[in-house]
Amino acid sequence: MRKSNGVRVLIHPDQYVVISSLSDKVVANSIRILEHHARVFDLLGLPRSPWAPIILHGGKRGRHDALKRIIRELPEPVLARLVLENDEHAYGAQEVLDICRATGIPMVLDIHHHLVKEKLIDYEHPGIATLLESARGGTWPEAEWQIIHISNGEKSLHDTRHSEVIDIMPSAAFKAEWIEVEAKGKEMAIERLRSRYPGLH
Repeated sequence: MRKSNGVRVLIHPDQYVVISSLSDKVVANSIRILEHHARVFDLLGLPRSPWAPIILHGGKRGRHDALKRIIRELPEPVLARLVLENDEHAYGAQEVLDICRATGIPMVLDIHHHLVKEKLIDYEHPGIATLLESARGGTWPEAEWQIIHISNGEKSLHDTRHSEVIDIMPSAAFKAEWIEVEAKGKEMAIERLRSRYPGLH
């Protein structure tokens, strides 16, 4: 029903969920939290696929091999929905893309995180479109399921804090089927984007 109506449910567990942690206790607790989210999704009748994604950051810096190993060992209800997102500190977009390709899970490209981490001068850097295309064709089981994240810095281009609305929309973003707007203004930010870009739904 939800899928046929074009409604999509996703979740982004909080920062305490770190499956690449050096602490076995933190890893075990993180997996329990992910299993809980997966059970809720099952109870809601959501598919065990990235259509209903559980979106996670890479976590502890420099733990690529451990992260890949733990991902492969996750329980099926979690693994079937797991999606990895780049961040501005520990795991850049290319690193996440490589991990996703190695583990067979999709990648959410967060364009603002990428801009901040790589110190790009604007949102029109050609590498953004390249990464978006690589993530779509190389990690998502269905290209039209691809999700990207859009946000702007609160006070400046490279500010990691999210602004109230989206004032700068990367042109590459329009190539993605699903855009998750990460702005403090939430619905106000979405309505403003729809009024500026009538093609957005």
